[in-house]
Amino acid sequence: MSVKDVAGFMLNEIKKNGSLPQVGLADVIKDKFGKEFVFETTHKTLTIDRKVLREFNKIKGDDILWDKDRCCWH
Repeated sequence: MSVKDVAGFMLNEIKKNGSLPQVGLADVIKDKFGKEFVFETTHKTLTIDRKVLREFNKIKGDDILWDKDRCCWH
């Protein structure tokens, strides 16, 4: 698995569901792709690795946006 695989998964989920909530996504990525694509913050919460987010931002295009209030992409 690669960073591109994880970013592609995220993009496909948005296309399939219309949005992608950030809550719980790191757990899904860890279970599906492995722990190398997530990291634990100083507050002991699991989050998406920055390299995945950078790749996702490269492939998502201009029509997918981050909704800060709802903590999701759509």
